[in-house]
Amino acid sequence: MAAARNQRRPRRAPIDLARPGLGVDSAGLPVIDPTENVLNLVEAAVKRLDDLREAERRHTRETMEIRAQHTRDMRLAETARIDAIRAVDVGAVNRAAEVAAQVAQTLAAQVSAVAEANRAQVSAAATAQSIALANALEPMQKSIDDLRRAQYEAQGVKSNVTESRLNYGAIFGGLAVLISMIGLVVLILAR
Repeated sequence: MAAARNQRRPRRAPIDLARPGLGVDSAGLPVIDPTENVLNLVEAAVKRLDDLREAERRHTRETMEIRAQHTRDMRLAETARIDAIRAVDVGAVNRAAEVAAQVAQTLAAQVSAVAEANRAQVSAAATAQSIALANALEPMQKSIDDLRRAQYEAQGVKSNVTESRLNYGAIFGGLAVLISMIGLVVLILAR
């Protein structure tokens, strides 16, 4: 077997450490430098990778710029939308204030008119009541004056006995007139 193993493997040259030689590969064969064609292919592949990196960088930058522009556009659109909503709200508040002012003005005019009408009505009622009371009291006053006059006339003509009777009659007559006057006033005020 040892002989079979020696036949399968090529023999290695003895290593001379003092003198460097050609490089060898793992099989002990001399290493061949890459040819000009391989060097050109490697250089082309490296250039292609550099070009792809540059294209990706440009694409990323372009995408970022588009995204930034879109974000700016969206912010401007949102600002315009919010401004439009605020303008509508401000318009509605202004219109509500105008309507409220108009309602307040109308209400103030109505309150003033009603107050003036009530004042005139109360004044007219008070005047009418005063006239009615004066008209109701006038006959009573006249009757009282007539009774007083009759009392004074009778006082001089009649004696003491007659006088006392007349005095009681005048008192009862005066009380009757006074009671009827109070009843009349209460009746007028109850209306």
